Amino acid sequence: MAERQNTAPRREYIDILKGLGILLVVYGHFMEQYRLGSHLIGATFISIYWFHMALFCMCSGLVAHFSLRKLITQQVWLYLLGQVIMFGFRAVVLREDFAASGGIAAAVFLPWRHMWYLYALIFWQLTLPVLTFLRDRLHLAGALFGLAVAMAVSLAAGYVDWPFTLVRVFAFYPFYAFGVLFRPQIDMLDRLATRFWAVRAVPALLLLAGYGVRFLQMMQYEGQLGESAKIFNDVAYGEGYALPDRALFLLVGIVTSVGLVAAVGGCRILAPLGRRTLPIYLLHFPILTFLIELGFYEPAREHPVPVIVAWVVLEATGCFCMLYSQPVNRLFNFLANLWYKPRKKIS
Repeated sequence: MAERQNTAPRREYIDILKGLGILLVVYGHFMEQYRLGSHLIGATFISIYWFHMALFCMCSGLVAHFSLRKLITQQVWLYLLGQVIMFGFRAVVLREDFAASGGIAAAVFLPWRHMWYLYALIFWQLTLPVLTFLRDRLHLAGALFGLAVAMAVSLAAGYVDWPFTLVRVFAFYPFYAFGVLFRPQIDMLDRLATRFWAVRAVPALLLLAGYGVRFLQMMQYEGQLGESAKIFNDVAYGEGYALPDRALFLLVGIVTSVGLVAAVGGCRILAPLGRRTLPIYLLHFPILTFLIELGFYEPAREHPVPVIVAWVVLEATGCFCMLYSQPVNRLFNFLANLWYKPRKKIS
């Protein structure tokens, strides 16, 4: 009997969505330093944060397959590897006083800033057998029930001030669960959008109209575009942040992500970027932090907004070019799969 690898066709639209997602993540982080000084930058930043991580989490759910071996030898390993890299960066470059921020153990094991996503994925993957059971055995009814439970968990979790950086694990969980539970329907939507132009055009126009109107409203807002709790959704309820705010965040994220499946699922130019998100996601934030430490952001602050926008685009694009390179990706793919090797199927 011959051995052959599992050759299930790759769903390109997921790579496309991941490519869009990583663009929004990086450019969003690079513009954050200037968001309070300009309505244009602030409105753009807030618009990105309404849905960019929802899109990323949904994509993770769409490709999720449970394997305890993979969970331990790849995902946990990758998280710890990333944390060690971040620890070294914080110790050598930032010269952080770990004794004042919880100690070395907390610095190594609890996620530093953007590392929360790899941390959350470990917890989310543990629920995957239940989610796939609901999807595959109970079909649409099971998927709807599972999503309702995930939403309820996220909404109820806002009443707790979670330790160990667990707040986003709960807050963002429905996006991941949605990707797992509605994988067949989302795949079908992509196939329909490939066949019928209207399935692409209508969601694209609706997204442009909805986000355009809200963007204009923010541009006309007389105060400062702040409300960080409603932007990041990483605190317990209180002081102006309540359950309806999180419910709206979940709804907007899911609806936008579904709309983007149809609207941009055929934009193949983004697919190569979507296949190289790992080093970009892991390393862009240390690079950004290093640039801030060196004072690279200060010269542009007093200049007109077009200069600031050009400066942000230049810095972020340079970061992309470096981390997208083949040598960097080969190294990170090797490290990510150092202990995990996909098993071959026996036919």
